[in-house]
Amino acid sequence: MRALYDSEAHAMWIDIVDPPADAGAGADTQAYPVLPHYDADDRLVAVELLYADTLPEGQIVNALGGLDLDTPTLLAAWRAGLAAPDREVVVGPAIPA
Repeated sequence: MRALYDSEAHAMWIDIVDPPADAGAGADTQAYPVLPHYDADDRLVAVELLYADTLPEGQIVNALGGLDLDTPTLLAAWRAGLAAPDREVVVGPAIPA
């Protein structure tokens, strides 16, 4: 997973698939401020985390609990992104698009 934390916007984007895919279908806003993004074929391609620097880990886990994700790797990407703001970090093996 690739993560980029924008320290000015306090938001993080985590690409679930590699290479990054277009999030054509938009976001599931029901899980705000954790926003899963889907492509036109309704496949999860990315997760956007608003207020990423203050978001409780439990809220991320709860919001994404029903999705078929490697949650420990996603949380590791979130932590690594916060630790290296304004840089792209890669955690775990690539998941083919």
